[in-house]
Amino acid sequence: MSHDSQSLERAVARFVVNYSYADIDDATREAAKGLIKDQFAIQVGASVLPWSQKTLAFRNPRPGSATIVNHSAKGAAVDAAYVNASYGHGFEYDDFFGNAHPGCAVVPAAFAMGEELGASLEDTITALVVGYETYVRIGKWGSPAVLNQGWQPHAIWAGFGIAALAAKMYRLDEEQTFHALAIALSHASGPTEYASSGGSIKRVHAGIAVRNGIESAELARAGITGPRNFLTGNRGLYKMFCNKEVGAEAIADFAPGAPNLMPGLSYKAYCCCACTFSYIEAMQEVQDKADQIERIDARVQTMVNSIVGTRNANIYTPRNIEEVQYSLPAQMALSVLGKGNGFQAHHAILEGQIDLAEGSPVNDMLKKVNITISPELDEKYKYFVADVDVHYKDGTTQHLFQEQSTGSPMKPFTPAAHLKKLDDLTEQVIGLKQAHRLWAMIDELDLSRPVGDFTALLIPGA
Repeated sequence: MSHDSQSLERAVARFVVNYSYADIDDATREAAKGLIKDQFAIQVGASVLPWSQKTLAFRNPRPGSATIVNHSAKGAAVDAAYVNASYGHGFEYDDFFGNAHPGCAVVPAAFAMGEELGASLEDTITALVVGYETYVRIGKWGSPAVLNQGWQPHAIWAGFGIAALAAKMYRLDEEQTFHALAIALSHASGPTEYASSGGSIKRVHAGIAVRNGIESAELARAGITGPRNFLTGNRGLYKMFCNKEVGAEAIADFAPGAPNLMPGLSYKAYCCCACTFSYIEAMQEVQDKADQIERIDARVQTMVNSIVGTRNANIYTPRNIEEVQYSLPAQMALSVLGKGNGFQAHHAILEGQIDLAEGSPVNDMLKKVNITISPELDEKYKYFVADVDVHYKDGTTQHLFQEQSTGSPMKPFTPAAHLKKLDDLTEQVIGLKQAHRLWAMIDELDLSRPVGDFTALLIPGA
C-alpha cells in the first residue's frame, strides 16, 4: 500500500470496492426502488422532447446490447447511458440531493452497463447505490460552494459517482478504482451560464458526465493513472471548484458502517430548478388574491440567487424554456396565477401555449417580484426555504415562509402523488398498462430477474 493509505481519496476507493448488497438496508432499498421508477418515467417522458431527439441523432449509438429508451435499436452501454441520462435530466424534473441530481446519472449508467455485461440485478443495484453514495458523499463537502462559484454541482459530482459505479461493475481492484476516481477529476466541468442566457446543452450535462465516468473507469482498467490528491490537493476538486480545503474530516463518511444517504433524496413535484419549489408553494397559498397583489418581496439564500436569481440576466425577460425554468420570478408568477409549474405547464410554455410576452399576465406578475439575498437564511438553513412578503393594493402585507417542499423528506410524496407524476410522464409514450407492469416489477425487485426484463418495458409496445 502506498504512503497515501490514510487519505480521503484512499478511503473513497476502499468504500467503493468493499461496498456490497448487504450494505443496502431496507430504507435504502425502498429509496432505490422509488428512484428507479422516477428516473425511468422521466426518461420515457423526456425522450420525445426536441433536444432529446437531437441528442440521440448526434450520439448515433453504436450497436450493442443496452436499451435506449423509446428506441427500437439497442446500443453500446456508454452510448445508451449517455442518451438515457440526457433524457433523465432533460426537463428539470429529476430527483435531487442537496443541490445536485444523482438519479439521472446512476440509474441509466447502472442499467445500461448491467445489460451489456450480463450482470445480475443484485450487482446492478449494488453498483447503482454505491455510485449514488459516492456522488452525494463527495458532493456533501463541496455544497453549496460549488454552486455559488458558478458550477452546476451535478456536472462536477456525477463523474465521480459514475466512475465508482463503473469500477464496481467492472470489478476493478482498489488501486484501479482509486485511479478511476482520480481520472474523473480531469472530466469535471459544467458552468451554469445556461441559467442566465439559455442553451439546451444543460440537458446533456448528465449524458456527458455518465460518458466521462464510464471512460474514467475504462482508462484506469487500461492502466492510466490519475493524481493521488484528486480531492484534497492544492489543485484538486475542492480547492479548484469550491475554493475550500477539505481533508480528514470527510473520511468518516466513507468508513465502514457509515449510514447510507440515499433515503434522504428528494423527488421533484415541479418541472424547474428545485430551489424555486418552496417559493412556488408559498405562492399557491395566495392564488385567490392574485389580482390584489401590488409587490412581492422574496428573500433568498445565496445559493438560490446564484441559480435562479439576480445573477441571471433574463429572470424578468425569459426568452426560452431554460430561462423560464431558471427564473424565480417567472416560477412564482406561474404559481400565483394558477398556470402550474409541472410537466404539462412547461410543455405548454415550450409549445407557445402560455404567453410570457411583454404585457401578458405572467410577465406583469413576474415584474412584481423583488429579490434580495438574506445572510440570515444562509446561516440558518442548508436546504432550500422560501421567505416572502406579499404586499397588497389595500396596503396590507402577508408574510409567507415555506421550509422545503413537496417530494422532500420533510414533505414526502404520497404514493398516489408519485404515481400521478409517473403516469403523466409515461401515458403518451408507453401507455399506463405497460408502465404499471414496470412499476410492479421494480417494487418486487426479484434479484433473479435479468436486468433486461426491466429495460424492455421502456420501449413502446413491449
